Amino acid sequence: MKPLIASLIFLVAALAQWAGPLWRIYTYEQTLAHGMLIKLKCSAPDPYDPLRGRYLAIQPEQQQIEVPENLRLQEGVSFYAGFDTGDDGLTTLSGVSFTPPEKGESIRLRTRNYVHGSYIWIDWPFERFYLNEKLAPEADLWLAENIRSAQGVIAEVRVLKGKAVLADLSLAGKSFREILKERVK
Repeated sequence: MKPLIASLIFLVAALAQWAGPLWRIYTYEQTLAHGMLIKLKCSAPDPYDPLRGRYLAIQPEQQQIEVPENLRLQEGVSFYAGFDTGDDGLTTLSGVSFTPPEKGESIRLRTRNYVHGSYIWIDWPFERFYLNEKLAPEADLWLAENIRSAQGVIAEVRVLKGKAVLADLSLAGKSFREILKERVK
């Protein structure tokens, strides 16, 4: 009887060990598949870091948001922000609260280590766009060439239930992946 109990305990522990990573993968894929698409203009990336592998450093242009007077946010606190889409199709953050809105989508963000008056600096839930090792050098060149252009690089982000996933990058309405395939040929 004791070996049966030990086997059951081992089985439960093994299943629990896999549950966390599998749940994160599931929520990531659900956000990509069913999330609302928003577009954010990006600013210049951070310098390349060879220790983190091949990725593009993505930083949305909007780095701060105004907070209502009745809402006091401390450094490192999570909050929800709604968003408005302009005539150009680009999204800006608005409507800060501690709870997600009843209607519509919102993004769960975190305050950075700097709060100034009615504005807070924000940490976006994404900062890296991972890609194939062979395509990375060409992608890095492409990003450096286009990040400061007049139209700018646009981050296409999927949002679902407060989670935000970086889905793609685009320039002048054309997908980064398509542009990269053309450049590599």
